[in-house]
Amino acid sequence: HVLIVFDDLSKQAEAYRAVSLLLRRPPGREAYPGDVFYLHSRLLERCAKLSDDMGAGSMTGLPIIETKAGDVSAYIPTNVISITDGQIYLQADLFNSDVRPAIDVGVSVSRVGGAAQVKAMKSVSGRLKVDLAQFREMEAFAMFASDLDAASRAQLERGARMVELLKQPQSSPIPVEEQVAIIWAGTTGELDSVAVADVRRFEQEFIDYLRREHGDMLAGIRETGKLGDDTEATLNSAMVAFKEQFRASGDGGIQPGSDEDDENRDAMDVEDVNQEQIKRQKR
Repeated sequence: HVLIVFDDLSKQAEAYRAVSLLLRRPPGREAYPGDVFYLHSRLLERCAKLSDDMGAGSMTGLPIIETKAGDVSAYIPTNVISITDGQIYLQADLFNSDVRPAIDVGVSVSRVGGAAQVKAMKSVSGRLKVDLAQFREMEAFAMFASDLDAASRAQLERGARMVELLKQPQSSPIPVEEQVAIIWAGTTGELDSVAVADVRRFEQEFIDYLRREHGDMLAGIRETGKLGDDTEATLNSAMVAFKEQFRASGDGGIQPGSDEDDENRDAMDVEDVNQEQIKRQKR
């Protein structure tokens, strides 16, 4: 199996255009020669999956296109989009807003769809793309609207938490079973009571809790690829137990606590009382 990253085909097309114009070949749309589509298609359509008789190998191509001024409808982007099985559109505004990976879910499309997902992921993320796209639209509308109804506010609140939940540091892949648990927590509203600033910490510590207390459940999702009723019930009970270990922090978020912390805090309170009594006796 091999993965080929073409970084990037925009510069290749521009170089091909420059050479073609120097050779006085007839220009077409945006001054590109007429065979620029063939140039890219014959390159990308070499990617294939071989049969078992041919060795069952595969070649996956990942072409990268630079959009000018965010115009995804330009000639070269639309050409490559029509060839590939989907596209991930990265937006500079989202990147500058600390949303990373800066994926614009409204423009990004997969033509493979759920066929490339395990059933567990498909069941928890069915409406994720639509919900995030609606959140972006509502967020833009809220900038100019002073009064929003309760449903719109709830949509904005949940959308903000989902955006935080989907942030991912560089070079930190997440196993699919943990992705399922994370997205399940966000789409079922379990994070609605968590402050936005605490969502990523909540996510990491919840996954650590599942690894420690429910490793067999995560292994079951990984091996079967399914999210059955029993597994979902286990996730629900795990979420309830995990939330009981947390207390509201000063900024409205939540922070982990334990029985040992409670004992230490009670001991400190008793010591403070004893010191206060000694001071009064001295007076």
